Formats: sequence, C-alpha cells, structure tokens
Amino acid sequence: MNTTALIDTLLSLLLGAGLGGAGVFFFMKDKVTQLRQATLSRRIGILEQVAQHVGKVSHVFSKYSSLVSEIGPNPDRMSVKQEKELEELSNQLVTVYEEVSIAESKLLLLGEQRLEKALKIYTSKMAQYRKQIYPGRYRKAEEAAQLRKEVSEMKEQFYTILSERYDQKLN
Repeated sequence: MNTTALIDTLLSLLLGAGLGGAGVFFFMKDKVTQLRQATLSRRIGILEQVAQHVGKVSHVFSKYSSLVSEIGPNPDRMSVKQEKELEELSNQLVTVYEEVSIAESKLLLLGEQRLEKALKIYTSKMAQYRKQIYPGRYRKAEEAAQLRKEVSEMKEQFYTILSERYDQKLN
C-alpha cells in the first residue's frame, strides 16, 4: 500500500469519525434539552397541583370563617340551619386537610423546604382559627378578626413564595 492511499484512508476515517461524533453530539444535545424541558414542565405542573390543593383548603376555610363572622361570638344567635352548615364546614375542613398533606409531600418531593414550611405555617394558623374561633368559644369579634388577618397574611406569604418559585421555573 502506498503512502497516498494510506493518507486518504486515514483522512476518510478521521472525517467519518468527526462527522459521526458531531452527529452523536447534536443528537444527544437535543435529547438532553428535551429531558430538561420535560423535567421543568413536570416541576411546573406539580407546583400548579400544589396551588390547586391549597386552593381547595382555602376555599373551605373562607366559607367557614365567613359563616363564623356572620354568626358572631354568641352561639344563641345561631339558627339551626347555620349550626348545621357550621358543623358541615368544620368537618369539611378536617377532611380537606388531606389536600394539605398531599401538597406538602409534593413540595418535599421537589425539594421545596421553604415553601413547605410556609404552607405549614399557613395551615397551622387555619387550624388555630378553627379551634379557637367558634360561636361560644371566643368573646370578641376583634379576636376573630385579628386571627383571620394573621391567616390571611400567612396565605399571602405562602402564595408569594409559590409565585416566586413558579416564575423561576418559567424563566
């Protein structure tokens, strides 16, 4: 074999290996990009699910606190219908707290400890409200209003952090 043929063969092999390597590189780069995009999309979807779970709890709590405010601290003002509705909402709150557990587990799965802590604080304030503010258990409407304000502040704090994390994932 002469030197020219050997050089031609060697150059052909190097060119083929280079082109093959470039093809594999771009193929893998595309796959990695798709995988990152799918992972990011999944994380965003889970954050949206957390918002849904917490939204259900917040909705039931809002109905409960509105009814308690309407009735006031004196249980004698409560009609039979209101008493029944209040009992139902109180039971719904206990049941819907399962949504909080699901949301917490999803946040921990994502490694969102700060967000999970904010959720715990928010829901513990809701639980404190439910425990303390019930017609006959509290004396002053200001007491209920103050605790409701604290719950609202914790809700705002939770959703602010959730929104920040969501925006970070989108960008």
